[in-house]
Amino acid sequence: MKEEKFSSQGEIVLALQEEGFENINQSKVSRMLTKFGAVRTRNAKMEMVYCLPAELGVPTTTSPLKNLVLDVDHNDAVVVIHTSPGAAQLIARLLDSLGKSEGILGTIAGDDTIFVTPASAFTARQLYEAILALFEQEL
Repeated sequence: MKEEKFSSQGEIVLALQEEGFENINQSKVSRMLTKFGAVRTRNAKMEMVYCLPAELGVPTTTSPLKNLVLDVDHNDAVVVIHTSPGAAQLIARLLDSLGKSEGILGTIAGDDTIFVTPASAFTARQLYEAILALFEQEL
């Protein structure tokens, strides 16, 4: 999974069987993926693949905020921020505290994903660039 090449649980089953795990099936693979915290995400080739999260632990009080932000993207309407597991609420609260003067109308946060809506005076692109600068991310 480190190579991000498995797009289905069936492919993982076949690979494990080739490695000598004869009693493996899709049900067992599904349970293992859940236990390890594996998720399906797009790789560099834009293919949906299984991968392990970069950081399995929840953020600590000594974690620099910029290290909790894994990816920032946008479309014409919203900015989407992907964080380490458990960090989205913390980052969203920070963004909400910045408010409309910084271009933020509001946020919706899950466990590791945040939707940020730009205030009316800002485009999603402008907000995206401001968020990148805030967390010292690269374009």
